[in-house]
Amino acid sequence: MVMALMWHDFLFGAKEMPFWAIASRAFILYAFLIFATRFMRQRQIAILAGHNYLVAAGIVSLAAVRMVNPESSLLSGIVIILLYAAVNIFISYLDVKMPRQVDRHSIILVESGKLIRKNMKDARITIDNLLGQLRLKSIFSLSDVSLVLVEPTGKINVVKKQSVLPVTRKQMKLPLKNVNLPTVLIYDGKVQEDNLKKLGHDTKWLDNKIQEKGFAQAQDIFLAMLDGDGTLHVSA
Repeated sequence: MVMALMWHDFLFGAKEMPFWAIASRAFILYAFLIFATRFMRQRQIAILAGHNYLVAAGIVSLAAVRMVNPESSLLSGIVIILLYAAVNIFISYLDVKMPRQVDRHSIILVESGKLIRKNMKDARITIDNLLGQLRLKSIFSLSDVSLVLVEPTGKINVVKKQSVLPVTRKQMKLPLKNVNLPTVLIYDGKVQEDNLKKLGHDTKWLDNKIQEKGFAQAQDIFLAMLDGDGTLHVSA
């Protein structure tokens, strides 16, 4: 009988609860949050639409209340988290099929250096909001701007005029460089052999490189990373 009451309090809440029960409830809710986030995939993490933001804010606040309040129901929290995730997935599906009907589209605020007042009012963005966002992007004059758009998430994107863009290697008729991502070769003293093979190198080549950096063996290195231009960075 006592055990049944304990489980009832654990699942549905009680005025007083031992620390281990509160900690366990918090762990379970956090696990379901991770599960729900993985279930909703990258779209939810990136907050690509307005409903993604509402789901993120709602789930987190809901879980936080139940983590610190022992009187709240653990089961209802789990059900609501899963329901939030299911509704978000359904709306995201509709957004893919009918993007114009479900979510807002991008709005042009500035075109060829000129403000579009109607669109500013529609987006509920003031001139101070806009100029502040432009300053964060190191733009201090509307005359330098070719296009400004506000995305459905509220993020402002800017296209600068060609006349204010920095000169590129193509414009200077210089040979173009291939852009390659840095590759981890050693992490926490362990050689990442798969990455090494992909680059066409072997452990002997790596040993010679780290010895040139003053290290005797890979076990002495925390991180070794090879940049796209062939430069090896080593951190002990």
